[in-house]
Amino acid sequence: MKKIILILSMLVSFSSLNAIEIGQKAIDFTGTTLDGKKISLSQFQGKKAVWLTFWATWCPYCEQEVPALKELHEKYSDKLEIIAINIGVKDSMDNIEAYEMKHDIPYSIIMSNEITRDYKVRGTPTQVVIDINGTVIYKGTRVPSNIGEKTINTLIKK
Repeated sequence: MKKIILILSMLVSFSSLNAIEIGQKAIDFTGTTLDGKKISLSQFQGKKAVWLTFWATWCPYCEQEVPALKELHEKYSDKLEIIAINIGVKDSMDNIEAYEMKHDIPYSIIMSNEITRDYKVRGTPTQVVIDINGTVIYKGTRVPSNIGEKTINTLIKK
């Protein structure tokens, strides 16, 4: 039994290597949005903070996060770029496009297994917030309820 526990703990430790953590530089990526536009994380460095939301159409918790993300986009799109990254598991492009229309999502959506793997996303939703300098400053499962102008202004300080 001890041997099994040791092996499992080694696997858990190994799988968390290179996971994106608070204080680390975010991993750059390039993806294609639903409307065919190329978008890279690096294009926003020095210009805007970036909010990555990893999600799936079948995830009820992801759906609960949409109103808060839309509100952030509406209030702060000049300072904060929101990019929704569909994890690509059990989702089709048709499902994603229907979801976008149903919820009237105004921010960019990318479907990418690669970005999901690079960021070691283990569940949905996963929120990753990156400041203007490219540093991860938040990683969690929920959009914090206390985000306001002061928080956004902290994200865009160089």
